[in-house]
Amino acid sequence: MRIFVVVAKNRPDLYQYFMSGFAGVDGVEVILDRRIGPDHPHAVPEAGLDNRRVAARTVYEELEQRGFVIVRLPG
Repeated sequence: MRIFVVVAKNRPDLYQYFMSGFAGVDGVEVILDRRIGPDHPHAVPEAGLDNRRVAARTVYEELEQRGFVIVRLPG
């Protein structure tokens, strides 16, 4: 399993916290959110959502509310 900790770009404190906390831990990668904004090509549209887009929207909402989100992917 691979684990990604995605941190909101406006939370450099959390980014440093997770980078320190997960330093040297295999399978965990801490990344800073690089999305530009709602007009970004990867932004999720509101209408006609399929399951992947609904899941992505939920992840983005969590990222904005908490400042980070943990995503687990099968390795």
